[in-house]
Amino acid sequence: MDMSDTPYTNAEGSAPLNPTEETLMVHVTAPASLQAGYTFEAEINGDPDKVFTCQVPQGGVTEGQVFLTPLPLTYDGLRLRAPVGQWKDGLCDCCALGVCHPTLWCALCCTQIAMGQIMSRMQLTWLGEYGPIASTANTFRVVVLLVASYYAYSTCLLMAELPYATQGVPTPTSIAVLKFVGSFVVSVWAVYSLCRVRENVRARYQIPETRCAGCEDLCCSLWCSCCVTSQMLRHTGEHETYPAVCCTRTGHPPGTPIVV
Repeated sequence: MDMSDTPYTNAEGSAPLNPTEETLMVHVTAPASLQAGYTFEAEINGDPDKVFTCQVPQGGVTEGQVFLTPLPLTYDGLRLRAPVGQWKDGLCDCCALGVCHPTLWCALCCTQIAMGQIMSRMQLTWLGEYGPIASTANTFRVVVLLVASYYAYSTCLLMAELPYATQGVPTPTSIAVLKFVGSFVVSVWAVYSLCRVRENVRARYQIPETRCAGCEDLCCSLWCSCCVTSQMLRHTGEHETYPAVCCTRTGHPPGTPIVV
C-alpha cells in the first residue's frame, strides 16, 4: 500500500526531516482551515497534556484534517525512544532479543494480539488507523475480543461438524460456507490492519520503503505477518529500558510510557 494512499498530509514545510536529528512524526488535527506557515498550539494525538507549537504545512489545511508533522527536538516529554529513518533491526531478526523473548513468541503464536499491542503503543484503532485517545483507549481489548470471538466461532463450527465426521456422512455445505466466510473476513481484517499499522509506523518514524516500492507494507503483511509484527514490536518498544510482557495491552509493564 503506497503512502500516497493515506489520508494524511506530510508537513514538509514545518521542519527539516533529517533522520539523524530524530524527527519523530506525530499526528495533528487542524482546529480550523489555515494557510501554510500559520502556527498554532497543537495537542499530540489529542492529548491535552502534550502540547507544542505546530506550523501548517505547504498547501494549508482544512478544519478537522489530520496531518503528520515533526515533533520538535525540544520536546522533553516522557516517551519510548526508537530509531528514526530506519528500522531498529531487520525483518528476519526475530531472535535479536533472544529465542525466549516475548516479542518473538507473542508474534509467532498470537500475531493479532501482538499487533494489538503495537496499536496501543501507537494509539491506533483496531483497523490500524489514527484516532484520538478516546477512540484508541480500548483498541487492545477490541482486538482480543475479535480474536476470541473468531476462535469461539470456529470451535462451534467444528463441534457442529463432528457428528457428521464420526458417522462418515458428508458435512453440510452450509457449515463449509460458514467456515470459509469466517476465515476470509478475519484474514482480510488481519492483513489490512497489519498493513495500516506498518504504514503508520513507517510514517511516524520516517522509514522509507526499500523493496516492492508502493506496496511493501501490503506484501510484508500478507506474506510475513509474524516477522513484520515481531519487527514492529522490537522497534516501538524500548526493551533496553523496559522489559517485554506478553499479557498487557502495550507489551510493556503498566506505567511504561507510550511512543509519544
